[in-house]
Amino acid sequence: MQRLAWAAILLMCAAPASAQDLSAVVDRVADAWGRGDASGIVAHAARGGISLDVDGERAGPLAARQAAAVLRRLFDRSETVSASAGKARVVGGSPEKGLGEIAWVMRARGTTIPERATVVIALVREDDRWRVTEIRVMK
Repeated sequence: MQRLAWAAILLMCAAPASAQDLSAVVDRVADAWGRGDASGIVAHAARGGISLDVDGERAGPLAARQAAAVLRRLFDRSETVSASAGKARVVGGSPEKGLGEIAWVMRARGTTIPERATVVIALVREDDRWRVTEIRVMK
């Protein structure tokens, strides 16, 4: 009986599986972002494509190949100092939706002055997997 009580407490305290999955995807996208790996980022694209808001210019939804080209241009002119996953949270809906953040420190190539940006990632749950629907870079 005591084991059952502890199991119930652990289940109540543990984060829901979908939130854990969401955090893992945001971590993988942040890792790819830090490496400047556009292909690794768009590997998580939703079936309907990814909308991008980079340097105040909005595009999309774009197919994975087109989104990767836009991200490559961003990474070509920016040198990443650090990129780390921040908050990830399920925001509800049907299909389920989530948001994630990446804290990005970069500098323009050839300069030494770092800039900070927050990369906001919108995701949707498709076929029991979290997929990226939108990326916004906010400086």
